[in-house]
Amino acid sequence: MRWIEVISNPKPVLAIYGDSVPPLEGVRIEEICLSPDGPTLRLRFDLPTFPVNPPAKWRRGGLDVVQLEVSFGGLHEISIDRLQTNPVCDLKIRKDGLLQFSAESESVKLLGVADEATILRISAYAMGSF
Repeated sequence: MRWIEVISNPKPVLAIYGDSVPPLEGVRIEEICLSPDGPTLRLRFDLPTFPVNPPAKWRRGGLDVVQLEVSFGGLHEISIDRLQTNPVCDLKIRKDGLLQFSAESESVKLLGVADEATILRISAYAMGSF
């Protein structure tokens, strides 16, 4: 099962990427935010590939990196054992009963169990502008 199939609202990603949904290997984590409401973990990360046919305004703006913000709601478990500079990792999202997610590499180790994953935002930026 692909990661997009366990997201509660896959349409934003499917609208941008179509059937060529990007893998979650080599994502760059930009933000991790925990909230007691829910409880919820919000994860903002850069996808490793840019869409073949991006929206016209992304092309006009010279944007070349897609960023997703995903909310993991109804957290049952969460552990963050490692978060260093250059947090590039393989993100896994799967569902076997409860939703399980992990982000692991030499610089990141994040594990969690939640009720659901929801896309909050999809955006793009130009790598050279940061």
